[in-house]
Amino acid sequence: MSLRPTEFFIRWAPIKLVLLLFVLNTHATICFAQVAKPALQSNGKFHAPSVPVRNGEDPWGPAKNLGIAGNDSYPIPNDLLHVDLYRQSKQDEINKSTSCVSCHSNVGNMHPPNTVAIGCVDCHGGNPNNFSKNGSHVRPTYPEMWSTSANPVRSYALLNHESAEFVRFVNPGDLRVAHIACGQCHANEVLQLRKSMMTHGCMLWSAAIYNNGGSPEKAARYGESYSMHGKPQRMQNVPPPTPYEIDRKGMLPFLDPLPRFESSQPGNILRIFERGGRFRPEIGIPERLEEPGRPRERLSVRGLGTENRTDPVFIGLQKTRLLDPTLNFLGTNDHPGDYRSSGCSACHVVYANDRSPTSSGPYAKYGNMGRAASEKDEWVKYMDPTIPKHESGHPIQHTFT
Repeated sequence: MSLRPTEFFIRWAPIKLVLLLFVLNTHATICFAQVAKPALQSNGKFHAPSVPVRNGEDPWGPAKNLGIAGNDSYPIPNDLLHVDLYRQSKQDEINKSTSCVSCHSNVGNMHPPNTVAIGCVDCHGGNPNNFSKNGSHVRPTYPEMWSTSANPVRSYALLNHESAEFVRFVNPGDLRVAHIACGQCHANEVLQLRKSMMTHGCMLWSAAIYNNGGSPEKAARYGESYSMHGKPQRMQNVPPPTPYEIDRKGMLPFLDPLPRFESSQPGNILRIFERGGRFRPEIGIPERLEEPGRPRERLSVRGLGTENRTDPVFIGLQKTRLLDPTLNFLGTNDHPGDYRSSGCSACHVVYANDRSPTSSGPYAKYGNMGRAASEKDEWVKYMDPTIPKHESGHPIQHTFT
């Protein structure tokens, strides 16, 4: 069934997903608009902003209306509340990049020439008037995890523990902060990505929970979503979908974060009376000497959530790394095929991942080790002198695709 361009909603069609699991027991609720305004048609080679505002109107109006910015989950920084990024002057761009380009002298612009005048700090934050590295850069909460400028290897849920300011500094396209750098001009796209299967991953969770007896419901109920400050949250369609839309279009009224595994319950609480129990079980660690049908373990004699008196499906989902992180997090950045950033940048900022022209097309010549281009060519016009060219975890160049 084809979908109208205006229908952006949470989908749970069966596709392969990437996944990293990290949730807390308490969570907030974020309400997304069910229907967004149609995107404008592209003029020429590059796409125009999807929801531009008229000159003088609130530049954040479309983002606020769609629920992607200006709320408790995704607040707008005070210094940008009245800034119209789409209509900035060239001088604004220069003023907001002063100290940055003194070191990153040949970094180039992320956007095509003659489109928008956006300075470095409009996207990355930081201080453009301080010419020292420590004064101009945003510092991480866990500096030992960011020993270089490359994406860290197997960072998993690290971004949820870093400050929103630092997440924005290293990747303005991350979904915790994409509303700041991308939301004014691309509100529809940010909305669609935050509700995308590649972000919330509900299909895999719902399939695992239902097929293993963790829930009697076939419709997906759990999915990943995080606020600007890394807190798990419920995703909710507003207004709620109708029964027809749920049955025929696969729309979902909401998705919750996974509950903590110790709050789950075993399938049959009467297993406390089963025979066995010679070994004290460890959560998530099987007893390798156990004979089929003759358990050596039994449920905890204490309360729910102790020892193995929990639902093994929820334990498995939260303790097992299944495939790779969703778009909420960085790629593992430890082998070819998994070098990437998070959020919008995961697709729109290209990393060298595959040497096959069949798979990577024009990017194949840059190798498969996630390294920045070492020389200029017909595509790479600029090269940041501060980026090591033999270190994995860097995009090919500082530009959107």
